[in-house]
Amino acid sequence: MHTMDTELITPEKTPKPASHATSTFGCFLAAAGATLSTFFLLGSGAAATVWAFVKLMGLPDSVLYVALVLVMVPVLWTTVWTAGRAWHVERRLATGQDVDVPVFSMLHYLRKA
Repeated sequence: MHTMDTELITPEKTPKPASHATSTFGCFLAAAGATLSTFFLLGSGAAATVWAFVKLMGLPDSVLYVALVLVMVPVLWTTVWTAGRAWHVERRLATGQDVDVPVFSMLHYLRKA
């Protein structure tokens, strides 16, 4: 029986650094794209979920506004973490290194910036 961990696909060789965004501006653009995608996808999903819940329960609009503010805290937290992680990964790829294991701590990537 095959398990998923025995079917890992690894490249024959590490891609050359020239095939990645090697400039600082290129790294910024790639990291900004990942960051904006995270913000808008999580933000729209969270807002739609909160709106549907509040309307389903028949709660007043003031509850909706408070809930939207509360749900934006984890969205913003995740967006900032994604920005740090994306910048870290892009800089590693620019120097020819491989992607490392993510560290799920906000301060880890802010200290390295």
